Amino acid sequence: MKKATIILAEGFEELEAVTVIDVLRRGGVEVVIAGLKERPVTGAHQIQLHTDCLLTEIDPQNLDAIILPGGLPGSEHLAKSVELQSVLKAFDQKGKLIAAICAAPWALATANVLKSHYTCYPGFEKTVLKPGYETDKNVVICKNVITSRGPATAMEFALAILANLVGDEIATKVKNGLLF
Repeated sequence: MKKATIILAEGFEELEAVTVIDVLRRGGVEVVIAGLKERPVTGAHQIQLHTDCLLTEIDPQNLDAIILPGGLPGSEHLAKSVELQSVLKAFDQKGKLIAAICAAPWALATANVLKSHYTCYPGFEKTVLKPGYETDKNVVICKNVITSRGPATAMEFALAILANLVGDEIATKVKNGLLF
């Protein structure tokens, strides 16, 4: 069974986080919800999620993917976390899947793991400060990194992650079951 972690920081975008967790679990992926620094974690719209552990308690060796939801100020907390930068670099060095949506590609750029093509929340590319921003795609896959634009693209983003982890057949089955 594939195993992924989603990292939640105070002020995360709830729709992006819950959509990914739900879709991956429907597809048979074990999802570990990790708080960046706190447990439980409160999102940008005051929805609180309980976490399984803290970032410092996860073992990247036992994971196949790391996912970062966007939202503010959550993405800023992710981008400024020295601990997260270290984990992202470890994932990248092993070619493991890294995924970020909305403003969260900022953290990938900070860790220098964002690839040559990406997308993010429109206008936020000015914060990411890396060439290669794709304006016309909801989801961009470049090497081992998947990025997406924002809350309305969360389902497409989640299904792209699922397909990467377990294959197109299972992802299509989940997609069809969701009427997407």
